Formats: sequence, structure tokens, C-alpha cells
Amino acid sequence: MTDITNEIKEAFDRYGLKYRVQEEEDSIRIIVGVRIAYTTLNLWYIINSGDPSIAVRVPDFVRFKTDAERIKMQKKANELHQKYRFAKFAVSGEDQAVLIEYDCPAALHEQGETAIEMFHRITQIAEMAYPSFMRALWGGEEFFGNAVFYEYKY
Repeated sequence: MTDITNEIKEAFDRYGLKYRVQEEEDSIRIIVGVRIAYTTLNLWYIINSGDPSIAVRVPDFVRFKTDAERIKMQKKANELHQKYRFAKFAVSGEDQAVLIEYDCPAALHEQGETAIEMFHRITQIAEMAYPSFMRALWGGEEFFGNAVFYEYKY
């Protein structure tokens, strides 16, 4: 494990965050689950070997099914890029999901505190952006979290 990984784990332990570590061939992923007002998210802290940076990803932030919904998500993502400076919303037609991307060069020290700051920022951004994406998806002021409704046939 890298020094950055160890510092992040120590900071998460100090703040009482529950996490798990996945070691890949060329990177380490620290995964933290968090509940915001309307849904539950997984934050992936990705530390690449040889790259002094911390990448945070929130996969499956909002799921969609159709091309029409993908277009709505792309429009909302572009609109929110003007509002949130550090986080970017990526719309994947292949995964049929919006994900959040947040990148930060690793400082020479205090990577753990940097990771905690990123945790706070990205959860705040996610909590503010989620209702906007759901309103765009559902086309109204009411939404029901990450629920997907299917027609049930008797």
C-alpha cells in the first residue's frame, strides 16, 4: 500500500468513516459508503501507483434507461458544471448512469486531511445536485430518490 493510501485510511479511522480497500494491479481503491438526503452513494478514492493524485468517483449517481433520459442528464450535467467548480458530472450512455468525478493532486503531506475535505465537498455537491438530476429525469418537482418504477402486470 502507498503512503497516500495509509494516510487516507488513518484519517478515515480518526473521523469514524467506514471503508473497504480494494487493491488492483496498478491502483488502490478505498470505498466509502455514505447516505445523503435522498439516496446512498459509494465514493471511490482511487490512488494510482506512480501518480501523486487522488481521484474520487461516485459511480451510478443517477441511473437512467433511455436515450431521451440520457439527453436530459447531459443537459443537466452541463448546467451544473457552471455551478460546481471542482466536481464534474459525466454521463455514460454505456453504463446508463451519471457519475461524479473529483480530482485533486496529492499534497506532499496531509493527504488524509485532503481526502476528508474531498469527502465533505463531494457529499455536499451530491446532496445539492441530486434533486436537480431527478427533477430533470422525472420532468417535475416531485421525485422518489433512486427508485425506478416498472409496470406490473397481474
